[in-house]
Amino acid sequence: MKRLLTTGAKLCVSIGLITYLGSQLALGDLAEIFASMQPNFFVGAVLFFLLSNCLGTMQWFLLLRAQDLPVSFRQALIFYFVGVFFNNVLLGNIGGDAMRILDIRRITGKATGGVAATFMDRFIGLFSTCSLALVAYPLIAAGERAWLVSVLLPVFIGLIVLLAMGLSQRIGGFIEALIVRFLPQKIGEVIGKLRQSIVVYRHRIGLLFIVWIISIGVQSSRILVYWMAGLALGMDPGLLYFICFQPVAAVLASLPISIGGLGVREGALVGLFSSVGVGQELSTAMSLLGYIAGILASLLGGIAFVVRRTEAAQERAET
Repeated sequence: MKRLLTTGAKLCVSIGLITYLGSQLALGDLAEIFASMQPNFFVGAVLFFLLSNCLGTMQWFLLLRAQDLPVSFRQALIFYFVGVFFNNVLLGNIGGDAMRILDIRRITGKATGGVAATFMDRFIGLFSTCSLALVAYPLIAAGERAWLVSVLLPVFIGLIVLLAMGLSQRIGGFIEALIVRFLPQKIGEVIGKLRQSIVVYRHRIGLLFIVWIISIGVQSSRILVYWMAGLALGMDPGLLYFICFQPVAAVLASLPISIGGLGVREGALVGLFSSVGVGQELSTAMSLLGYIAGILASLLGGIAFVVRRTEAAQERAET
């Protein structure tokens, strides 16, 4: 029931934000913008999203291997694409992660290592995005900075605290002791096992650096998705502004207050690009087109999921 209420609240936030944005737009102009779309640039946006998924697979695969999980790159690629598909089609961002963890458990018999690798995958991705957003901060119009820092700084500090908890035996042990003290013993044991799996990475600093570099590549590819979406609609304020603004919108969209960041991302991009003279209709169209490119790119994961379910059903029928 609680989960249903949470999802309902997020859905209301997304619908409310989209409705508000729609009330501020000239819908006729928005339709004309979409009608003028150049397909070649849109195809480029889809391809860059596919590239980001492939790089994301490599990032997750390296983290899985550090847990000594016997997973091939091909398996990781399929699981990752299926996860991205579920992130886009389910009402939230956790469904795809749960699918990835379940797939790892299905083929290895181990859940904790998969949870740790997926957690670190998410953590490093958000850390990279937040880092890019903070680097872009001085280039953002002064009027936009106050509310941005009020969001970005707590997120960044929270990430550092999580990193310290995961990689430091002393800090992590202290926080774990507090959790065990106030939560049921079973939950405390699960958290303890998860923390021990995450601590594995403190001895793999070189690996974490490589994964971070790959993650920067993932986030850069996502930036290029929206740049290409903008070019498809005739929006070309310069790549630099996309490098500055898209990571900020991505961090805000990652906050668990809406459905897949829908509405939050569009509102952030409209506000940021309006500060450099881009119209609201054009900014909204660009954001929605980038989102659509991501959905289309993730359909490969949906196909893989259907094929896998079909093969499993055939195997059960034969036995």
